[in-house]
Amino acid sequence: MKIKAPLVGLQLLVGGLAVAGGLLMLSGNMELDQMWLQKTPFTAWTIPGIALLLLPGVGELLAAAAVLVRWRYARPLAIFSGLGLVAWILVQLLWMQVFHPMMHPLIGGVGIAITILGWMLPPKAGIPSQRHLPGHANA
Repeated sequence: MKIKAPLVGLQLLVGGLAVAGGLLMLSGNMELDQMWLQKTPFTAWTIPGIALLLLPGVGELLAAAAVLVRWRYARPLAIFSGLGLVAWILVQLLWMQVFHPMMHPLIGGVGIAITILGWMLPPKAGIPSQRHLPGHANA
């Protein structure tokens, strides 16, 4: 089963949207309800914006790049990025104590999908087999 394309597609989509969202939060151009921060340690959206930009944003983009270039740690990184996305949603729910009926299930579900697709990558996806190495007797 081909899983690289849907995995990378989800990672790029989530990463790109999270970077865009983080930048919008930092610029003040994203209208977010200030009451959502009431039960959090934050008084402004600056630190959550930086966290969104870096963790699910840059994190998912790096995980997608690892899968694309077949880095030896692409599989565990993909699994970790999916679990990280689920953890991101759980932390939001616990801290903000606000449930968004579309965003939270959707992003949590995408995190689960990324985790499963990452798990389905071949364990040694980034390591070429010896028989294909130049100069090897089986080449």
